[in-house]
Amino acid sequence: MSLFRSCAIYFIVIAITSAESAFPPSLRYPLPVSINKMIDANLTCDLRSFNVTITLQYPFKGVLFAKDFSHECNTPGTLSNSISINLPTSGCGIRLSSRLNEKGQNQMLYSVVLVAQQDRHLRQIADQEKYLECIVEDEVFSIKSPSMADVLKSELTEKRGKNQRIGRMKKDDPESDVGEELNEVLSASRAWMEITPEEDNPGSANTLKVGEAAILTVKSTLPAGIGWKVVDCVAHDGLGDSSQKLLDDDGCPIDELLLPSPEMGPIQPISLMKHQEAMAKFAAFKFPDRDRLHLSCYLELCRGFCPEVDCGDRNETSENRFGRTLSKGAQGEVLDRLKVFNSVEVLAPAIDDLRKTEKSQLSVLTSIGANEYRIESYSYLTV
Repeated sequence: MSLFRSCAIYFIVIAITSAESAFPPSLRYPLPVSINKMIDANLTCDLRSFNVTITLQYPFKGVLFAKDFSHECNTPGTLSNSISINLPTSGCGIRLSSRLNEKGQNQMLYSVVLVAQQDRHLRQIADQEKYLECIVEDEVFSIKSPSMADVLKSELTEKRGKNQRIGRMKKDDPESDVGEELNEVLSASRAWMEITPEEDNPGSANTLKVGEAAILTVKSTLPAGIGWKVVDCVAHDGLGDSSQKLLDDDGCPIDELLLPSPEMGPIQPISLMKHQEAMAKFAAFKFPDRDRLHLSCYLELCRGFCPEVDCGDRNETSENRFGRTLSKGAQGEVLDRLKVFNSVEVLAPAIDDLRKTEKSQLSVLTSIGANEYRIESYSYLTV
């Protein structure tokens, strides 16, 4: 029994010694790391830009960038304790989401993950990531459409004139009343896009996995006399280098497996306005070299309502799908197109694991091939 224990102890000592000798001292006993911490962040944002000024403990000589966009969305340090970066909200991984504030009101916010790389060219363990949120004023998403404003002004003026003729309105300045009502209606108009998991999970609301059920929602609050629909949707990598068309100019899907036509929800009347949402359920996907998926669509605004389009016959032209050409001032006339966009992080753990397995198998096969070559060479030399 003592001989068995002695052998076991011997082999254990040999294994530990071999493991220690397999790694250099720098890995077995890592040196302490000096981290230039981010101690403060000042944020401002509007519809088109996300501006950040980061304050660090020490002068910063590295580079600050949006995660996944180190070469395209960055700014170099200048040996100052503070560094600023300006990012477009339509790319660089900027995400728009909504939540209820303390008063129970809907609150919109942009978010991004910034990376402070300590060296301008090298990634190190001392590099830091920081998740930032910037609350966006609700007025930022108001719709600015001159053509829609002209239609509403004409309708309000006509309505005021009729009311005056039948004695309902007796104010001296009807034009002033029309202007006030028009401003009220336009300032209340909103449109934006959200991308969320189908299953409500607060812990992963900002992240999807490839193949996971997700929902694209376009939300709008518009004047009662204005119709709308979702058209011309595109998926891109955040820079426009890689893109995939999802809906055509009529709102018809290019490939229903990628994104079907959004379904219009019920109308919720709000005084002179109406709130409505269009939703499309899809399986999350991503571009190979990015973990951020960006989607952009256009809201087509119409007088009264937007005509329905038959997407079934792909041989018809865009004009023929409507069945007729709409004249100016007719119901269904297209007034304007407004762009809405958003992004979401999409991970592919199954794909990444498969690639690691394939790489490992390839490495093993390469090693086996090399050994066979050595054996054959040795045999040849022996002969």
